[in-house]
Amino acid sequence: MVCPCCGKVRKISDHECASCGACQVGEPLAPPDIMLPKLKLSLLALFCMLVVIVAFLALWIFGNDMKVGRVLLVYLFGDSTILTQGLLKADPKLPVYRIFAYDAYHAAFILSFGTIPLSFFAAWLARRAAHFAQTNPTNFGGLKLAKISLLLSSALFILFSTVAITSIPGVIERGRQKRLAATRAMMYELHQQALQKYYKEYGSYPQDLADLSRVNAESAPQTDYWQHVFTYLPVSVIASRGSAISFSNYKLVSAGPDGKLGTDDDITMVDGVIVSGQDNSDLPTTILTPEKTHQ
Repeated sequence: MVCPCCGKVRKISDHECASCGACQVGEPLAPPDIMLPKLKLSLLALFCMLVVIVAFLALWIFGNDMKVGRVLLVYLFGDSTILTQGLLKADPKLPVYRIFAYDAYHAAFILSFGTIPLSFFAAWLARRAAHFAQTNPTNFGGLKLAKISLLLSSALFILFSTVAITSIPGVIERGRQKRLAATRAMMYELHQQALQKYYKEYGSYPQDLADLSRVNAESAPQTDYWQHVFTYLPVSVIASRGSAISFSNYKLVSAGPDGKLGTDDDITMVDGVIVSGQDNSDLPTTILTPEKTHQ
């Protein structure tokens, strides 16, 4: 029993508390005839599910510039209220948006990193609560609540896991496109800040990227996103005086993610324009040949 004076636990048979010395003046109270069952685990599992659902709804409705929330307001109240009239005036396309599924999927993916473990934890709590309620119903209650929480948490776990798994290919592809776009941006920067500058000053493209030092363009990117050095090839001889050769065109190539020229992931720029379908397998052994005469 607990000592009413100091709160320390002592044996019922002891008539004096060893901690504070308080003496027992009567018999301990009898235990109550009815014990309320414990619902802590069931309620905790349900609370976890409510957190998941509220977080999803909040991000779905109020995320993405609150577009879903504004569409729902127009659907619910029509266009006769001051609020919805103001919303429609700011964005007349609100009634035709069909973004509910897309935004829900996007919100589920963003939250999946937290909701998946939380749903799994809630399912474990609900299963444990159901087990205690079945094996020891005197002390533990909420069997029906535990079963509902288990069903709901399992459904949410499966739902968010499915969204996360099905989103992986799209995430990989978006990352790939992001890296390709970054490399294209570097190539455009090299063209604009270095090659074009060299051409305007000397009337010809350089024989090698190292020649860009003559126009103080060393700061222009020389490598792609994967730190592979750009392959540069000047073409179209327009004039030659002794050892001096002038070029009116060039080809700039990034070897892509695999770092190998002549493969499908090469990124090729010709005269400042990204082109596709170029065969770069012969770049290391290409012989410069005239392609057009100087006008």
